[in-house]
Amino acid sequence: MKRMFLVAVPILLLSVFSNMSKAQDDCCGVGSIFSMLVQSGIQGGYGLQQYSAAGWNHYVDVYNENRTETLTKKMDNFGTAMGFKIGANIIRIQQEDVLFDVKLSYSWMKELNEATADLPIGGNAKREYELKLGTFGIGIGISYVLSTHFDIKILDGMITWTSADLINKYSDVEVNTEEKLSSPESALGGSFGSGVVFYPLPPYVSIEANVGYSLFSIDEMRFNDQSSLQVDENTSELMTNFIDGGGVFAFIQLNVAVPF
Repeated sequence: MKRMFLVAVPILLLSVFSNMSKAQDDCCGVGSIFSMLVQSGIQGGYGLQQYSAAGWNHYVDVYNENRTETLTKKMDNFGTAMGFKIGANIIRIQQEDVLFDVKLSYSWMKELNEATADLPIGGNAKREYELKLGTFGIGIGISYVLSTHFDIKILDGMITWTSADLINKYSDVEVNTEEKLSSPESALGGSFGSGVVFYPLPPYVSIEANVGYSLFSIDEMRFNDQSSLQVDENTSELMTNFIDGGGVFAFIQLNVAVPF
């Protein structure tokens, strides 16, 4: 019920904007809806997402401590994923100097760290952990038009669902293995941000840079047999704070609008 309510918010806001425009038409009789710029469009970009991984970084720290004498390169802690985002403006309405967006987006990002060690029998071993984050979002945007070529993104707010995959790779002179862990379900969260938009080909092609903060968490990770990841290598206690919080994000993206 809660999720249905959150998804309905952008649709409700769009309905309000539409009714406001309709009321203006009825009042003034000048067909003001046709004087507004109404668009849809697509977007794609690249950026980074910071996050707090208290549970997972504890696991990594114990891994390093258990192999202090043999590691030639320790495993770094996790906290910044890089990757791509695509999206679509379901509808964009401009009324005077204000733009209203209803949008969808999906991002796929990853962070990879590795450790290397000398083997007693000779040769080297390497362990790689690759953490992948996939986030679907729906939300609204409000921008102020400064000029033909520039907008200020006042608010870009989204409801998000985030899932995670962890790829564990190990290789040495004799062995090469790979296993995958996944979050059992997508975690509900949110994000908010702001930014600037430059139009090299106004009003339909723009370059947008935005920064903000994401709120999400991933409590547990499971193997293919549905067993859960443990707190560390020395205990049977199950991990419940794999990713315990989101963080700052930054993206730059290309937007291409299509007029109605």
